[in-house]
Amino acid sequence: MTTSSITEYELLEQLIQRLHITPQKNVFDDRGYLIELEIFGFDLPELPAEIYQFTHLKYLNASCNRITSLSPQFGQLKRLKTLYLNHNRLQALPAEIGQLTRLDKLILNSNCLTSIPSEIEQLANSLRVLILGNIGVSFMPREIKDDEEKWKTYVECTNVIPQLPAGIWNLKKLQRLELWYLGLTDLAPAVAQLTMLRELSIGRNPFPILPDEIGQLTTLQELRVHFSALTVLPATLGQLQNLRILSIGGDQLSTLPNALWQLQQLTSLWITWSPAIALLPAEVAQLTHLEQLRMSNTRITTLPAEIGQLTRLKELRLKWNQLRTLPPELGKLTQLEIIDVSDNKDLLTPPPEVVARGTDEILTFLRELQHDSIARYEAKLLIVGEGGTGKSSLLRALRKEDFIIDTASTHGIEIGRLELATHDMSQPVTLNSWDFGGQHIYHATHQFFLTQRSVYVIVWNARLGVEQGRLSYWLDTINALAPDVPVLIVATHTDERAPDLNYQLLKDTYPQVIAHISVSNKTGEGVQELQTTLALQALKLPQMGQRWPRKWLAVEQALQGHTEHQIDANTYIRYCAEQQVEESVANGTLGDYLHDLGKVLYFRDDYILYNLVILKPNWITRAISYVLTDEATRQANGILRHSELPRIWATDEAGHPYAPHLYPIFLRLMERFDLSYQIEADKPGAYATSSLIPQLLPFQPPTHLPVWSRTPAPDETQVEMIYRFDFVPSGIMSWFIVRTHRYSQNLHWREGVALAYEGHQARVELNPMLRELRIIVRGIQPYNFFTILKNTLDIILARFQGLQLRREIPCICHWNNPYASPCRHLYNYEELTRRMHKKRYKVECAHSFEEISVPKLLYGIHTSTDQEVMADIKRGQQQIVHRLEYLQQEDQLILETLRQQSELIARNFTRQWNLEMQRIEAECPNTFFLTLGANHRWNPKNWISQEYRLYLVCQHPSRPHAVGEGYTLRASEEWWQKISPWLNHLINFLKFGIPLGVAAGAIYNTINIESLQAHIDLMEQITYSIPEIVGEHILDDVISQTQEHHEGQAEGSALRALYGFLKTVDSDRSWGGLNKTITSDGNILWLCGEHRKQYDVKPLIL
Repeated sequence: MTTSSITEYELLEQLIQRLHITPQKNVFDDRGYLIELEIFGFDLPELPAEIYQFTHLKYLNASCNRITSLSPQFGQLKRLKTLYLNHNRLQALPAEIGQLTRLDKLILNSNCLTSIPSEIEQLANSLRVLILGNIGVSFMPREIKDDEEKWKTYVECTNVIPQLPAGIWNLKKLQRLELWYLGLTDLAPAVAQLTMLRELSIGRNPFPILPDEIGQLTTLQELRVHFSALTVLPATLGQLQNLRILSIGGDQLSTLPNALWQLQQLTSLWITWSPAIALLPAEVAQLTHLEQLRMSNTRITTLPAEIGQLTRLKELRLKWNQLRTLPPELGKLTQLEIIDVSDNKDLLTPPPEVVARGTDEILTFLRELQHDSIARYEAKLLIVGEGGTGKSSLLRALRKEDFIIDTASTHGIEIGRLELATHDMSQPVTLNSWDFGGQHIYHATHQFFLTQRSVYVIVWNARLGVEQGRLSYWLDTINALAPDVPVLIVATHTDERAPDLNYQLLKDTYPQVIAHISVSNKTGEGVQELQTTLALQALKLPQMGQRWPRKWLAVEQALQGHTEHQIDANTYIRYCAEQQVEESVANGTLGDYLHDLGKVLYFRDDYILYNLVILKPNWITRAISYVLTDEATRQANGILRHSELPRIWATDEAGHPYAPHLYPIFLRLMERFDLSYQIEADKPGAYATSSLIPQLLPFQPPTHLPVWSRTPAPDETQVEMIYRFDFVPSGIMSWFIVRTHRYSQNLHWREGVALAYEGHQARVELNPMLRELRIIVRGIQPYNFFTILKNTLDIILARFQGLQLRREIPCICHWNNPYASPCRHLYNYEELTRRMHKKRYKVECAHSFEEISVPKLLYGIHTSTDQEVMADIKRGQQQIVHRLEYLQQEDQLILETLRQQSELIARNFTRQWNLEMQRIEAECPNTFFLTLGANHRWNPKNWISQEYRLYLVCQHPSRPHAVGEGYTLRASEEWWQKISPWLNHLINFLKFGIPLGVAAGAIYNTINIESLQAHIDLMEQITYSIPEIVGEHILDDVISQTQEHHEGQAEGSALRALYGFLKTVDSDRSWGGLNKTITSDGNILWLCGEHRKQYDVKPLIL
């Protein structure tokens, strides 16, 4: 059969069969001619010969292959309008490119070009978009970065084009030009001939100047110049009065020229990776239309007050600078939606506690500063050490109070105040002293209050000796929690015995130790030296001189002067109102800030504690200490019977009885501190009558703890990980037991726990002597449960900023031999994950020399990639759906496997993207599906103007479902383009992250499998129809690789677009009844009221 006798349908099928590929897109017109074709990412060495026979082709995307050249036959595609050949290995274009006189868009970045044919000038009447560029690591496709062999061949190809053909400057209809990695040493003045140019992007070309003629491009709206050798910008830049976006960076600029401030229509200004720039001039206020300002990796230390005049500013990103303060005038900018000042380690105002809470809190703080402010010289003084070392007596001596023999032991924490004068009396310092009880049982509780930006004193008793003082333990604890704080070592009882300490060895081992001082609390010897040293060290803390709103200080002082231990929220708000602090600020920024500083405890997000403001945190810690030291609870193996609470909390430190209504509050606070949890009643719906205190569990494991075999059963597999620590902080195991109690089997001991979840068993055990913690999970798909437990432990360990740890995976080579002893070889977890990314799925055991499956080590499965997991799910779904009426035992196994795989995908999906939405301050539900609106029919030619319904989905990992009545959606083409990257993620989630129910209709409330597939089909049709859903700006890739943007920049823009839509259609932000819920493993889920109950703590009824 000759080529002329077959249809283009058949010709395309031949191509598919010959190359074993499936085009991402192929569109035929009504006459059967192929007009659109996408074949990207197939590693093709050349453009298939059949392509040249599709002479009606208008759109061709053959990017991300290995094409080195094009045939002269390419000139036959005379109807071609759009051509993507980016991310290939093209060294030249055929002269016949000039025959494509209808070509509108030519995308050729990331190739190996050495020349551009002069015939390109023949496209002068059609070409509007031209993107030229050679390969640069910064925008290498991720699938190539992750493959070591492809990387080698990819990076070697770095040719340059010494000079662009003059014909390029004759492309009179050109509107967009991008030139990247071409080795250009100058930009020709002839660029001024491109009089219709709207976008010009130039990067990774070492030219030192921009020609003055650039000022003649008066239609230019976007100019990007990155990673050049520029030292100055031309004065003619000011002539570009239509410029909307200017992005410069990666250069040698030291100042910003006056011409820049003449660009009155500028809406976006980016200045990145310009390390010589140290000043943003006050003239920036002249850019009155500016909506987006980004400056990163510069030397600026502050912003001009005039920035408060940029009333249209919506986004201010200032990462990786040397900022110390933000001007209060920023608080005037009512349109500002995002302030990002992360990674400015010297930022003092606003304080880090406010910065961590996001834009709204930052703006509130700055607005409050505008009214009146005061410089504060105040810090925390944290005094720790073993019991009986004289910590409380030391504080009395520092306050010049009388010495008392046989001072009672401190229960919990005692909080006081210490006023110190510096040696020159220039600036008095206030230290808020926290005296921590030394008994070991308190150590886990203390760690919630051991903070950064404080002065630490470790006290040891010279009479009892340095071994009793356990200085290394306390230094390791401080180093794990606050590695950069100054630490003073203080020896007491020196009137009885001179201290014997190798101080130099201690200082060499722990560099944060800044002094060793000997004192006698009894005689006062050494106290004056200690006072002076404390004052000087406190003055060196970064927050000294920090400005506070004066009325905030007045509120704090009023609360501290209150004689009660606690007040209700209304009383607190009244105190704030008396100081002219608005209720929204009192319940928001101020309340959070005072809580973060430890001035009060205010858990306004807790439905049990929300109405309580604790003014004396030590009142709470003392009450908790009575439980932790209760001998009857210890004898009961850590089970606290609620009927015992009147005995335990009979009286406080002043001899006054604790009111019974406080018991549920105290217990809830213990739960918030991960110190206890309620033991569920035997009868469903009944109230708990006891709680478990893991710190009081016995060290001996339960006698009825099941013995595990050395290897998993034949129908099961296993995932195991060992955490190795340089130091084991107190409390990590007890906190873990509390946070995982939903999976409890009532099998726990002081340093271990056995857990279960949906047919999977887990064992988690700490060995303090080996300084290791081991997690083992067994079952048919253990990685889902393992992920929950690993994330929970990682959340706990994240509290310890200075803790050094490594993760290891034990070898499984002995699994094949039931008589073999467990292999002793351990693999580094990070190295195994890198192997996975590099597609190296085998690793050799150093002992047996056997090749071991990396996916099986990491995940307990043989599947290597997400795509294979999804393929497994799809096959299993089809198998189960076809046999729903005749489910057999083996089908139940498949069904459970599918559930675990889907739940894992759902957990990873929600974790990644809900945390991302929190990061970009666009928090709202992001899981939804679309249905057609009133017209009920899809119109591919007019789909943008159609009406749709958007239904939000409850994100319960194993039982997601639709909520509410949905929202009417009519959106612009621009909105669909922004949202399209998210739609692609969402489609995969709906396909593979929704677990099958026993019955097909169990997936959604009223949506069965067939209708769900219809919704997925609709969303796929929309993504196919969105023009240019893959961004073409090479600059975006470059910036993302220089860390100016998050890797998911496109997704971030999409999520902000979704947030903007939902805010508009749901002004009260009820989100269809979905509630933001933070889980014990650190995930964020948007759950319906019913599913949220599973994560809420039941109110305690005594």
